[in-house]
Amino acid sequence: MSDGFHLSDVLKHLEELRYRFIRIGYFFIFFFLIFIFFRIEDVNILGYRFLFVYPDPYQNVSAQLLASLETHVLPPGTTLFALRPTDGVVADFYVALFLSLTFSMPAIVYHLGKFVAPGMKKKEVETLFSLVVPAAILFAVGAFFGLWFIAPVLFGIFNQFDIGLGAATSMGIVNFVTFLILYIVAFGLSFEIPIIMTGLTRLRVVNSEFWKKNWRYAVIASLGFGMIFSPGVTGFTMVVVAVPMIALYFLGIYVSIRVERGLESGDDEFSKPL
Repeated sequence: MSDGFHLSDVLKHLEELRYRFIRIGYFFIFFFLIFIFFRIEDVNILGYRFLFVYPDPYQNVSAQLLASLETHVLPPGTTLFALRPTDGVVADFYVALFLSLTFSMPAIVYHLGKFVAPGMKKKEVETLFSLVVPAAILFAVGAFFGLWFIAPVLFGIFNQFDIGLGAATSMGIVNFVTFLILYIVAFGLSFEIPIIMTGLTRLRVVNSEFWKKNWRYAVIASLGFGMIFSPGVTGFTMVVVAVPMIALYFLGIYVSIRVERGLESGDDEFSKPL
């Protein structure tokens, strides 16, 4: 009977997980269909500009975003080309998948939070949900910072090396898209370091003294993360990703010290959910 009881619990949890994934899938598919089958166009009506959504599977939202990124990120004169007939479709789908995942993130966080919350203590649930909004904001800030400010400089440096070697300044469109998406995700994740450190300190899993003592390992880990997750194989891209992570680690130390002092005094200013 005990085995049957545990089996029923497992099946119940699997059914709940299936339900949550299905609900997440609704949001993901909805956004994916919009990004892949429609385009956004502004129309002037009586002197006012309005945005309308039109069916267009070729000049869709993903293609429009990709064109904007090409203009902003790539140096003048750089040409994107398709090596295979399917490269344009693949690049368009990659961008649509990335956009769909980004826009579905609130639903993903909500449903996964509802799934794990029953198995957590009240303090852990409060800590988790109080950090959701800051984590989302920091990820968005990190992704925007890497895309808008660092990526153009990075591509400009690569372009100068190409010119110095006498190579044509061009690249495959699929390589460009995968390079950029991985770069954005790496920068966004690197900005989550203070949130992770703060959460562990608030839960009394790791104290601030541990963070201070192990800063050297954090530097090595940041370089390793930059080497694994940054696009390209050059040491420069590794350092570009690692330096913000190291700076954010020290920011996490500062915030963890403040959190720890608040816990000791009984006045944790970070304990209230946002």
